[in-house]
Amino acid sequence: MIISRYILKEVFLTLVAVVTVLLLIFLSNRFVYYLADASSGNLSSDVILTILMLKTLDALVIMLPLALFLSILIAFSRLYKDSEMVAMFACGVSIGRIYKTVLMLAVFVAMVVSVITFYLAPWATEETYRIQDREKAAATLSGIASGRFTEASSSEGVFYAEYISDDQTRLNDIFIQNERDGEQVILSAKSGRHFVKAESGDRFLELQDGYRYEGLPGSSDFTITQYQTHAIRIQEQEVVRSDRKHKAYPTEELLDPEMRRQFAERTRWDFDELHRYDMAELHWRLAMPLSTILLAILAVPLSRTNPRQGRYAKLFVAILVYFIYSNLMGVGRTWIERDVIAQAAGLWWAHGGVLFLAIFLLYKQYGMSWLSAPRLVPASDQEPGKG
Repeated sequence: MIISRYILKEVFLTLVAVVTVLLLIFLSNRFVYYLADASSGNLSSDVILTILMLKTLDALVIMLPLALFLSILIAFSRLYKDSEMVAMFACGVSIGRIYKTVLMLAVFVAMVVSVITFYLAPWATEETYRIQDREKAAATLSGIASGRFTEASSSEGVFYAEYISDDQTRLNDIFIQNERDGEQVILSAKSGRHFVKAESGDRFLELQDGYRYEGLPGSSDFTITQYQTHAIRIQEQEVVRSDRKHKAYPTEELLDPEMRRQFAERTRWDFDELHRYDMAELHWRLAMPLSTILLAILAVPLSRTNPRQGRYAKLFVAILVYFIYSNLMGVGRTWIERDVIAQAAGLWWAHGGVLFLAIFLLYKQYGMSWLSAPRLVPASDQEPGKG
């Protein structure tokens, strides 16, 4: 029991460290990406954190199996390097007991991955789509950056403000170009304010001390109007539901043929093609918790090193094996979608390859003894003069 707790502690602490590093890499990368979207006016800065957290929840599906695989590899490599594994085996600790301890943690992590991949990740993906759809239709100035020309969502105009206050309500040095009924309408103003009318809830942009140019330059009906105050009602746009990837659909919906048939009729999808994509998504979701356990099984024999080798001697090989396994699952998913292989075959062939590799390494290292626990022979059972 003490040995099991010790191994679990070593692996768990390494797992926390690996997950933390992977999360920091992911968050920094995605934050820069969404910050660029916000600066270009495609996304409001108010929703960046929300989308980032939803994307992180979705990324944990891939991150946790990899993190557990690397943490077992790193922890056991240290135990081998410090000869602690040799001492354990010498004291009668079997490879079966080692696996029992590792699988306890692997099954727990696989259960967490199952909850995320079957329920939380689809919900998070759907919520991300809803926020992005709402942002596209939002009629506010929150996505507009000061000192930058921003194209209107309808692609029929351009907006520019030299300065925008932090609360997005005060603006200075404004330029607006729009096209109405084939004529150019240009507005300029020294200042302005963005507000919501309490009675109706309508949004307005009130321009102050500026000019309005309307018509085609050079034509007889071209007019220039100077104004002190000019209010523009910001047209609210209808939220249009964008196309969803299958990863956004709830698991219950993917498992219900009648519901998917109705969806196919409503969206004019070919039902057989839709069914293949559904099956590919289901196999992928099932593969995530299963790969967590398989990678944990593989990590134990893969981590075996001698004391002369470094702690990270097998890290490159492990990452290479993981990427091959991950790419094979991706290829298998594509094959299911394109009807290259039978849906029943799924991704089982990729899982079988990893399991075969783990068994091969165990047989190479321990022969058939890994199937049974070694026992110490008491001194009274030894032959006289020996031991």
